[in-house]
Amino acid sequence: MIIGHRDHWEAERAFAHPVIRKAVDYLTLTDFASLQTGQYPIQGEDMFARIIDLNTVSKDERLAEKHEQFFDIHYLLEGDETIGWSLQTGGIPSPVEPYRQDQDAALYGDIPSEMPIRLTPGSYMVLFPEDIHRPGLAMEDPGTVRKVVVKINSALFKLAD
Repeated sequence: MIIGHRDHWEAERAFAHPVIRKAVDYLTLTDFASLQTGQYPIQGEDMFARIIDLNTVSKDERLAEKHEQFFDIHYLLEGDETIGWSLQTGGIPSPVEPYRQDQDAALYGDIPSEMPIRLTPGSYMVLFPEDIHRPGLAMEDPGTVRKVVVKINSALFKLAD
């Protein structure tokens, strides 16, 4: 997992993998105010952005997810969002919904080692396939969030080597 903010991206950009660089450049350079919710290609089906409007909820109202093929980059545009995070370790329980290839996700209930990560507008969080995460959480009171999730096929990292 990597956490950053657009205000620091210019200085941190040189240290990022080229695939991450392309995705975060897209996030920091795109005028999302002019775009509606939906999916937007960045690099065909291997890298695309989803603009999402959602209401945050408490932790017990949302399942956690883990991907196998795609990285996620969550980028907050408006609101206040907490994302629960845990690295997959031996102490993680079995998923409540097993992995489905068509959704590239297994879903989890309670995660004993889950840590809350708070995002504010301009913050981004890069999640690797082994990162279990629970997006769309409210730290305190539920609220409205507008965000972008960039999905990156892990095969792109192998091509960039």
